[in-house]
Amino acid sequence: MRVTRVAGSAGAVLALLGAAACGGNASSDVRAQDKKVWTIPASFIDCDAPGVAAGCVGEGEEGEYTALDPSEVTKPWNLCVTVPHVKDPIWVASNYGFVSEGRRLGVEMQLSDAGGYTGVTEQVKQIEDCATQGADAIIVGAVSQDALNPAIAQAEKNGVPVVDYGNGVTAPEVSGHAIVDYYEMGHAVGTHMVEQGEPMKVAMLPGPAGAGWVERSVLGFKAAIKGSQVELLDTKYGETAKEVQLALVEDSLSTYDELDAIVGTAVTLDVAHGVLAERGMTEDVQLLATYLVPTTLELLESGRASCAATEQPVSSSKMAIDMAVRLLEDEPAKEGFERMGPKPLMVCGEAGGDANNLDTFDSTTSFAPDGWSPVSDVSAKDGE
Repeated sequence: MRVTRVAGSAGAVLALLGAAACGGNASSDVRAQDKKVWTIPASFIDCDAPGVAAGCVGEGEEGEYTALDPSEVTKPWNLCVTVPHVKDPIWVASNYGFVSEGRRLGVEMQLSDAGGYTGVTEQVKQIEDCATQGADAIIVGAVSQDALNPAIAQAEKNGVPVVDYGNGVTAPEVSGHAIVDYYEMGHAVGTHMVEQGEPMKVAMLPGPAGAGWVERSVLGFKAAIKGSQVELLDTKYGETAKEVQLALVEDSLSTYDELDAIVGTAVTLDVAHGVLAERGMTEDVQLLATYLVPTTLELLESGRASCAATEQPVSSSKMAIDMAVRLLEDEPAKEGFERMGPKPLMVCGEAGGDANNLDTFDSTTSFAPDGWSPVSDVSAKDGE
């Protein structure tokens, strides 16, 4: 899950969450949903396999992830969830997935946020509070890969299993990982481009250097295009601020007059389509994104961007809840595998040519319903 740097007050966000939990809105009522079991194509990794690095990063195998039937859940387990923030579409979608799956399985759940990616101290406290205040399991959407490790290790030592969600942690004690590897996201974009069967010269603007999701997406993209007609001319790193991405887009277009495509972040596409229009190059340079947010989908629908990969955050957060309950019920989804995540999907619009699949794309796997307000508390009775 890509990391958007958002600062803010944890207290203010929690106040918003508390109000949503109490009042709700028309689209937040998922009590009436059916209880049917869902299945999704997924990747599975054995964290103890040779070559798998810290954080359970490495090669795995493909298969189907099938969720628990509510009838298999023996008690209203108490789950505790902590995330960086709920201020962008991916984390709002994650909140919706946590809540809807918690209600489907009939569990208790409390959700809190760290107020942004600077909130290491706050998230450590939240993990400690979860472990000492009666949580049966903890789900952590981490603000840091390493700084939370002692708190996670202590929770596991106290018999409270921890599920690593979204961003990834390196703590070896983690019981499970519900994460889409951004290697696969970059690989999906590269594979799509290779499958077009056309020579292409590409500039990649993947995001800030050193960020785990960025580096993994670059590795995946490079692996997918190796030996193909797709040539990576340059990789330009930079923060996902509009002014930074705008400068990188303009520099790429000025430096490489033979450019056929720009692969970048959602923010890259937000600024690039305007630059291309101003220069009369909309038909000459394709725009592809390594992740999907609502503004990217709008660009696909309008023909101003070609394709984007989606990690399906609603589905992946549902998987995290199901995984936590499976750990408590001792019912593994796949014996011997600790890391699982939905397979990325490529979503293409009219500018993607024959790959256009907007008519069949199920956006409910990636976005919360319109008008969804984040929820902080789920009661086992909510699903009745």
